[in-house]
Amino acid sequence: MLFKNSGIYVLAKIVPGVMAFVALSVYTHLLTPQQYGVYTLMFSAALFLHSALFNWLPVGAMRFWPGGTFSNQAFISTLGVLYLRLFIPLALLGVALFFYLGESYYSEISSGFLLLTGFTVLMIGQQLQSAQMLPGRYALMTICYALLALTLGSSMAYFGYGPVGVVLGTATGMLVPAVIISAKSWAMFDKTLYTPELTRKLLIYGTPLAASFFLDEIANLSDRYMLALLIDEAEAGKYSVGYDLAGNTIMMIMNAINLAAYPMIVKLLDTKGKEAALEYFNTYVILLLSISIPAVVGLSLVGPGLASLVIGEEYQEAVVLILPWVASAIFFMGLGAFYLHLPFQLGNKNGGIFKIGIYTALINLTLNFWLIPEMGMLGAAIATLASFAISSALGVFYARNVFPLPFPAKEVLKIIIAAAFMGICLWVVKDERGWLWLCGQMFIGLGSYGLATYLLNTGGIKQIVAAHYAR
Repeated sequence: MLFKNSGIYVLAKIVPGVMAFVALSVYTHLLTPQQYGVYTLMFSAALFLHSALFNWLPVGAMRFWPGGTFSNQAFISTLGVLYLRLFIPLALLGVALFFYLGESYYSEISSGFLLLTGFTVLMIGQQLQSAQMLPGRYALMTICYALLALTLGSSMAYFGYGPVGVVLGTATGMLVPAVIISAKSWAMFDKTLYTPELTRKLLIYGTPLAASFFLDEIANLSDRYMLALLIDEAEAGKYSVGYDLAGNTIMMIMNAINLAAYPMIVKLLDTKGKEAALEYFNTYVILLLSISIPAVVGLSLVGPGLASLVIGEEYQEAVVLILPWVASAIFFMGLGAFYLHLPFQLGNKNGGIFKIGIYTALINLTLNFWLIPEMGMLGAAIATLASFAISSALGVFYARNVFPLPFPAKEVLKIIIAAAFMGICLWVVKDERGWLWLCGQMFIGLGSYGLATYLLNTGGIKQIVAAHYAR
């Protein structure tokens, strides 16, 4: 079941990942670095606000829906009432900003609010499908969003509407599929079924976790604002392209595997106990690391050639400079979010994640203030890598007494050996350029890693293959 659902979620992430690559290519050819910087700052601001105000609801839904304690209708009704309560004051704030800032900011405020709404509706829609273990509906929603956002955002950029147009296109692309596909779930809404007990559970569980995610977003996104503040918006735009290139691959893969595994881990923990959950968790960890570690190695070596083919010329030098650093940083961010910090969620001790988030944000901000004036975007990349590496180490330290963390050391060593073998094979051809060479590099990377993985029998792959062909 894990491999099947992971495959569906990976598909649900691969298609948007491909669309994100296309969007990077399109936007870096149609937008100047300064315009791309404005776009990414608006996008980051909406993500910040979502993390601060709404994120405790979808993370709470992921934790408590699979357990079946509350009926589906009560769950949907409670979520709906809470979202309405949060959106009303936010809408009033938006109206106040209209009058306070004046006509010159109308387009930015309107598009920013629409993007925040898009984030909110899409993310709760995705989490509802995942919590109900409906990967097909999750995949459909995510793929439709990616296709529509790319089409509308690119069109707006092409016709000269700049970063505000791209934001409007992206927001519309989020809202349309999320509203349509989630309609069946929200049709169960009945405000009379609002449940205070569920609200308390969501608050107690989700608030510290969402606060920690918000702090992670500070560490993840503040470098763009600091680059814009300490240097200029163009520098932030160039940096964001390199960061997005890595994030659209490594984080996409890790998130897909987590989406498939986490609801099942929660269900096993609530229904069959800790031992059953840990056994499944161990398989999940092997799968997570066996895909993410070689992804970092491969992207670091092949990424510059990919950038020369798909990224606008003004951005290429920056992407090549920071790519290995941000690829590693994103791996550690995913390692924390999807592995090392999960014991706090499973043990309902999310204050530990909040504590780690405070340290991570402070370290990141301090290093950014120190390194960006001296090293520019490379300093921002190094600061991000250092802060998330420390975050992962803190996760191991603080989680040791919360929930047992499986670490299949022998299998991890096999993964590292296989990834190193792949890296050696790719090193020989890493400087070759062109589409044919890129395809060849991908074939060499996948082939060499797959061969090493099979020979080492990582995760019992030989037995899995034999069982498949014995059917």
